[in-house]
Amino acid sequence: MHYVVLRRILLTIPLMLAVVVVTFGLIHLAPGDPAYLLAGDAPTPEFLAQVRAEYGLDQPLGTQLLTYLGKAAQLDFGTSIYFKRPVFAVIFARVPATLLLTLCALALASVGGVLLGVTAARHRGTRIDGLLSAVSLVGYSIPTFWLGQLLVLVFAMSLNWLPTGGFTSTRITYTGLDYGIDVAKHLVLPVISLALFELGLIARFTRTAMIEALDRDYVTVAYAKGADTGRVLWRHALPNALLTTVTVIGLEFGVLLAGALVTETIFGWPGLGTLFYDAVFRRDFPLLTGCFIFAASAVIIANLLTDLLYAALDPRVRR
Repeated sequence: MHYVVLRRILLTIPLMLAVVVVTFGLIHLAPGDPAYLLAGDAPTPEFLAQVRAEYGLDQPLGTQLLTYLGKAAQLDFGTSIYFKRPVFAVIFARVPATLLLTLCALALASVGGVLLGVTAARHRGTRIDGLLSAVSLVGYSIPTFWLGQLLVLVFAMSLNWLPTGGFTSTRITYTGLDYGIDVAKHLVLPVISLALFELGLIARFTRTAMIEALDRDYVTVAYAKGADTGRVLWRHALPNALLTTVTVIGLEFGVLLAGALVTETIFGWPGLGTLFYDAVFRRDFPLLTGCFIFAASAVIIANLLTDLLYAALDPRVRR
């Protein structure tokens, strides 16, 4: 197991280096000059040249990259052009909101997907299986941006059951338990919008893995020993089927981060998604680069943890 951990960690080093290099290159090759944003309105050519020299923007791209890599090795990712603060200080201020949204959506999708998948596998070939498969297919097919707007129109604007967006209410300041309830109300719609796609995907993979597990010999032996259907499903078949489900959940964490960009923009959620969106339109290159690197790092770490969890669950992977 120690060898597996060490090998996975060593593989992430060149991958992270590639992420930094590619991200830096693509962003700096994109249209737009950050010197104009730094210099303000109607700058003179002399002042523009001074700004470029001060921030190293007049250097060749290769030189800028080497300078950036040297600073990144010291965990210095520059200063946000718009916020005038260190890039990762701005990013970390938004991380809790995105983690809250993403983890709640992942938990809902995981629990709901496993329950639907197990139920469909138990009743495979019946109308229940067909209905649950259709529901999961619909959830997997609905675009996140369309679903989010639909939820706002129905539950926020028409029925007025839930707030349209934001993290908390702006007109009333809550404290204690009331604050938690207020945040939970604002979470409902974005979590559903973000989780439905993953729920359908996890349900379909779980159903397939459960059907395969139920056809194994150890299930036949369990029934022969007098085990009831519930025990066979949850104690024998599901632990083996979860190997596939855990892999899907871990790999889909990156999809949730990408989906959070759209979801947070629709619901005005103050997380990394809205920060990334604002950085694009403000041509805040240091912040945009930092957002890319942070998101890529989060995906790499999630995949690493998934590999390690899979190795812990399946001893064959350790060989």
